Amino acid sequence: MTSEPDMLPNVSSLPAWLVPSVYLNWSEDWLGEAVAIASRSHEHRLPGGADGPQRGDVVVTVVGSEPGIVAAVELMGASQGEDWVSDEVFGPDKPVVWDDLFNGAAAYARSSGWLPQEHARLVLDGIAHQYKHGATGTLDAGNCETDELSPNLHVLRLLGHKQVAGVDLRREERCASCERFVDVMQLRPHDDGAHTGQTGERPLAELIEQTFLVCAPCHALLHPHPVLSQRAQMRPACPSCGQRGATKRIVWGQSADAARLEPDVVYGGFDTPVPTPDWYCPECYANFSSGAVAQRALGELPEPVPAGVGAVGTPPNGEDLWTPEV
Repeated sequence: MTSEPDMLPNVSSLPAWLVPSVYLNWSEDWLGEAVAIASRSHEHRLPGGADGPQRGDVVVTVVGSEPGIVAAVELMGASQGEDWVSDEVFGPDKPVVWDDLFNGAAAYARSSGWLPQEHARLVLDGIAHQYKHGATGTLDAGNCETDELSPNLHVLRLLGHKQVAGVDLRREERCASCERFVDVMQLRPHDDGAHTGQTGERPLAELIEQTFLVCAPCHALLHPHPVLSQRAQMRPACPSCGQRGATKRIVWGQSADAARLEPDVVYGGFDTPVPTPDWYCPECYANFSSGAVAQRALGELPEPVPAGVGAVGTPPNGEDLWTPEV
């Protein structure tokens, strides 16, 4: 960044007719660009050179497929795409549907360059309206079985990650099903909305909530049932009481508010103990690590009454148990 960003006005405070120009940057690398913007990475690049945006220009970055998603609205702080000042008002936390900005926006699909003055004003006004009041229309997610890398689904979930999970996106995130950490570029979007009984188009906020990022093997298994059902069955059984399907992952080092937004987890606290338990059983209150013996966290339950020595291995009918031949 340059030393002058604070001197530049916020995009939201600029009437469109005062903006030198609005540059539409529709990225062909929709996945990489969405990850870079959502993770605040320097890999987010703007077109450079003499034909690229200049100091004072507003750059609207669109990713995904038609109609596309406005991923960022930024004010250039230097010439030739070398530096910019992100507009904190219009960030990736609230994705905007490009096709709803004005009638005829679809004509700019997959294009990069300056918008005509009359369209520039409609775009900025439309972005401000969608940000404050929500999308004026809805977006049909399509069928994720048809295309595992559905751009709209993927982009919406990536850009809406903080809105749903309450934390910033990382380059590796947990698969929503098996909960393994996977590079976000390899995760697949899964539309879980079909299991809610709803059909047709849905509002953006609802669509983001119902889209999960899962690894490729989990995505191949998901469609007969929702994410939470499969995830419960894939979690380890409690080694203390044997209960399966009820254990919850323990989240360490995050606030309780952030953990509450993530489904089926419990908040462990900021201080991480050693050894660190990964799982919690709500049936017997045991904390345990994968492959480790459980320790009850909320007091001891009554111990089972041990069977007599003579009773071990003795069937009710008095017959001897089968023993393997040596």
